Parts: sequence; C-alpha cells; structure tokens
Amino acid sequence: MSKPQKRRNFSKRSQLRRSGSPQRHKPRVTILKRDGRVQKFNRVKMITSIRNAGATRREADLVTNRVSKRLANREAVHSKEVSSMVARSLSRVNSTASRSYVNHRNQKLAYTQRVNRLSAEITAISHRVNGVAHRIESFENRIQSLPTRIARVRQGNYRVLTHLEVDQASLAEKWMELGPELRTLISFKDETLRARIWDLRQALTHKLGYAGYDLSNLQDIELRISEMRLSLSEMQSSVANVLTPLEKKFQSMDKDLRKAESTVSLLSNASFSWEEGETPIIAARAKDLDNDLNGFIVLTNFRFIFEHEKEIVLKKVLFIATEKKIERKVVVQKPIGMVSQLVHGKVGFFKGSGLFVEFASESGIADMKFDTTSQDAKSVTESYNYIISGQAEEELATVTPTVTAAQKKPKVIVCPVCGAPYNEKIYRGQTSVTCKYCGAVVSLQ
Repeated sequence: MSKPQKRRNFSKRSQLRRSGSPQRHKPRVTILKRDGRVQKFNRVKMITSIRNAGATRREADLVTNRVSKRLANREAVHSKEVSSMVARSLSRVNSTASRSYVNHRNQKLAYTQRVNRLSAEITAISHRVNGVAHRIESFENRIQSLPTRIARVRQGNYRVLTHLEVDQASLAEKWMELGPELRTLISFKDETLRARIWDLRQALTHKLGYAGYDLSNLQDIELRISEMRLSLSEMQSSVANVLTPLEKKFQSMDKDLRKAESTVSLLSNASFSWEEGETPIIAARAKDLDNDLNGFIVLTNFRFIFEHEKEIVLKKVLFIATEKKIERKVVVQKPIGMVSQLVHGKVGFFKGSGLFVEFASESGIADMKFDTTSQDAKSVTESYNYIISGQAEEELATVTPTVTAAQKKPKVIVCPVCGAPYNEKIYRGQTSVTCKYCGAVVSLQ
C-alpha cells in the first residue's frame, strides 16, 4: 500500500474515532414534510435511514452530528433540504451509501406521489358520488318550492305568466311518477360505491406504509379505481336520463319566476297605487340620464312609469348622517300606448347598456334615455313588446271574468259637464280623457 493511500485511510479512521463519543446536538428545528405535515427533528430516524443505505454505525453518527449542527439554529426547514444535507455529508465518508440513500429517497418520493395521486382520485370519486345524491335532493327541493314562490308573486298583484301554475302541476306530477324509482335505483348503487371507496382507502393506507416502495404494488389499486369510475359513470347516466329533461323545464319556469319575483320585490315600496285591472309586467333599476335621477322603470299592462328614488338625511351628528330614509316619487307616468318606441342600445358618455324611450306627441314629454344593466335592458324591451303585441291581454283574459259582446262594443264618450263628444285617439292603458271644450276630466272606466 502506498504512503498517500495509508495517510488517507488513517485520516478517515481518525475522523471516525473522533466521532466515537460525539457531542450530540438535539436541534429543536421543525421539519416541513412534502405532504404538508409538520414534524420535530428525529435523530434516531435519520440514523436509521442512513444505516439502511449501507453506512456503518459510526458513519451514520458522524453524518447525523454534522447535519444536527447545521440545523441547530434553524426554526423550520423543508425535508427536501435536510435530505440533501444528509446526501452531501454521507458522500464524504461513504459514496456508495450516499448513492443508495439518494436512490431510496427518490424511489420513496415517486411512490408517495403516486399514492397521493390515487388518494386524490378516490376522493374525487367520493365527491362525485355525493354530487349525484345532492343533484336528486336539490331538484326535489326546488320543485317543492315552486307553489310557494308562485303564490308570493300572485300576492304581489303579478297576474301575467299564467302558465306557471299549469307547468308547476305538470312538473310535480312527472316527478311523483319518476322520483321514487330513481331514488331506489341510485340508493343501491350509491351504497355499493361507498363500500368500495372505503375498501380502497383502507388498501391504499396499507400500501403507503409498505417499505419496498415498488410502484408495481399499486397496479391493483389503479385497476379498481378504473372499474369504480365506470360504475360511477353508469350511475350518473341513469340520473341524467331522468333528470335532464325535467331540469330544463324547471329552468324555463325559474327564469320567468325570477323576473316576477324581482319585479314584485322592487315594487313592494312603490309610491303609486294600482288601477283597477292593472298588473305589473316588469320593474328594473335605471337612471334617467337627462335629469340625472336614479330610480325604477315600471311597465304595467296600462302604464309606463319612472319612479325616482332618493335618500333623505333626517338627522346629523357632527356632519355625519345618523338617521336616513328612502323616498320614492313618480316622475313620469303615461299610458303604455303613448310609448311609441322602446329599444335597447348604448347610452351615456361611456356608451353603456341602456334604453331609449320615445313618446307620442300627445304625451307632452320629451324622449328619455335610461342607463341600466344589459340584462335589465333586454328584459324591459322584451316586456314592452309582450305588452304591445297583445300577448299580455290574452293571458290576462284567461284569469279575468268573461266580457260579453255588448260590453266589448265601444261606447261613445260624452263629457258629463258640457255634453260634448270626445273624438280624439285613446291610447292603450288610458283611464281618463280631458274634454277639450270645458276641461272636465272624463273617466274611461
């Protein structure tokens, strides 16, 4: 043996002898694991992992001491950084054991990542199973809520959309026919899938603690997950075949009901009274751009109304408002027939969504521009066309007493004061006229 080689071997043996009775450091550092768990530094666990890589007891002690010193003043450190410290320190005393340690670490990491991915897939399947049951329960609750929702808008004088009651009864009858059978079928499949999910979780927990970290050991788990996905897909298809057509019918009803509910809610504090036979069609928040007034556009079967809403301060303390109230006041109201055009367009300085309203010359007011949301502008435009086309009257006729032919016959309007006939045009929704001879107001009702 050459002298240089003897000196290296002597130096390594001396180094190991010096570490025979080491001053053991016990750092209080917190180890942050890759999966998010937090652990205290464990010296015994580190020595064991180094020994398992092929290092001697003295080599393991030496490496552990070195790493402990480096961690002595740290509060928290990621496990990946600790593992790198061990590998570098071990390579200085036993390169073969260091390579074995790194290989084992990488193999364990890959195995753990695969286990975590499979666990996430099982959890996702569990959520989807819960989602199927929730879809059925949610749909049933929504169907059961329809009669109450319809009754509330009717109490708010909303009499159009007369199809709601008929559609609700039809939907409820269909669900009573299909619901029990669907729940029975899904209940059996649901219990079977939940039992398989529980078994898979147990098997995966056992695999996680497996010391070999061989990815092939997880193949049976992956196969069982694939089979479970197929069973879940079949269950979802069974539910979709029954529910999807019913859900589409509900969504159509829900859209109409939401518009009615919003209208009734906005008009609950209206400052005006209803005429006999009058019903709201739509109400929406809007801003009169010409007069800079915030309020509500209201369309009824009789009238176009713009109601201004403002906040009034009742009391102040040190210039701070401590008591307020909301006041609403009708700014414009005209027979709906005097609205010659109502269209959706871009209005205002920033060209946002809004409405252009044109009135007949007999109305005595200028055209108006309103700023509102795109959806509200669309809904108001559709509602105006619904009124002007006569559809609203046709629907209301189905829920009002039958009018005889004699009652339908137009009668001559004569001023009760001066006896002069009224021959001017009468607009849809107009409830009174003014005699052009004596100025008396003549009721048309």
